[in-house]
Amino acid sequence: MRNRILGGIGVLFVLPLLLLTGCWDSVELNRRAIVSGVAIDKGDSEAERYKLSFQVIVAEEISGEKSRGISPVALYTGTGRTMFEALADASRQTARFLSLGHVRVLVISEAFAREGIKDLLDVLERESDTRLNSLIFISKGQPAREIMSTMTVFSKIPANDLVEKLETTSKQFGYNFRMAVDDVIRGIQIRGGGPVINGVYTRGEWTPSSGSNDSLKNIEPRSILRVSSLAAFKDDKLKGWLTGDAALGTVLLHNRIKEFPVLLKQQEGGYLSFNIYQSQVSLAVNSSDPEHTVFTVKITQQAALKEAPNPLDLTSPKVLEELSDRLIKESVKHIQAAISTAKELGSDYLGFGRALQRKDPRGWKKVRDHWEDVFADCEIRFDADVVIRHTDMRSNSFQIH
Repeated sequence: MRNRILGGIGVLFVLPLLLLTGCWDSVELNRRAIVSGVAIDKGDSEAERYKLSFQVIVAEEISGEKSRGISPVALYTGTGRTMFEALADASRQTARFLSLGHVRVLVISEAFAREGIKDLLDVLERESDTRLNSLIFISKGQPAREIMSTMTVFSKIPANDLVEKLETTSKQFGYNFRMAVDDVIRGIQIRGGGPVINGVYTRGEWTPSSGSNDSLKNIEPRSILRVSSLAAFKDDKLKGWLTGDAALGTVLLHNRIKEFPVLLKQQEGGYLSFNIYQSQVSLAVNSSDPEHTVFTVKITQQAALKEAPNPLDLTSPKVLEELSDRLIKESVKHIQAAISTAKELGSDYLGFGRALQRKDPRGWKKVRDHWEDVFADCEIRFDADVVIRHTDMRSNSFQIH
């Protein structure tokens, strides 16, 4: 009798599971339109405040089966008072459901970024279909829609090409680095600071033909997507663009750069080229008086000599020591430029406030409400060390003889 009772109870547990199998909101793959990238522009009126452009993959053209020789991606644009309404408007133009689960790139127009992007991020964080690891870019000086409608050479899908360009430049010779939706959301919540987002623009003249394969038939493409500059934010608003020393110093302070070139000009003429292949920057905090906090930027780098078109004796320790001192000055110059620019923009996107908060939470509470003023006047010191580890395949140049 006991076994029968236990068996009956087991059946009661199993039957509901059989009834709940499957997904109630499932959509077959052949009914989905896979979105690879989204461009967000500002509309011309309140009724069209959001202008969303969806880069949809044409699977038949990517796989090669049943190919019709058309573009591998299609762009659909919807407008609305909210992002959700704009998505609904765009869905009326497609024969399939717009699937946002594979979005790799989000491009926000500069006009929208200057106005504020917190409402956009709220939608991206709230919507279950979107991914928080999608990369964010700010279109510099042009509508975001043009970025999503520019054909590229190395990838049939422009959004994928943009991701690969960022990965390449972040690993070799560039100051741009990966910045995803989740990173931007956390950056906005930093008191007195904000996130730093990669900029992108179309090099060359963008025309409607830039979205055609015909623009790629020349040796030199008419339009090229270029990852460049860093968009510096205060809270959720774009305050300015970082380039050159300010951009490089910003990435050094964030420890997000793999390697980068440094040039030293010689009095005799020409340049020496170095590759900084290892860099570590940290902040030491002296907050005995939080209102006048003193920061010490500690820099440790290793370099390799890449070009020496001058008759220098590279076997001489004295020569190498002099070159190391000059490299130290260059590194300090990069970070000084980054700090000066941040103070001018009135935003601590460099993370000095976070360093103070970690070191002295009580002191941080005293200054957090007016940290912008404290940061503008705080003292910055430097402790740098750059070591030239090697000169590659030879020491002295043949020119020395």
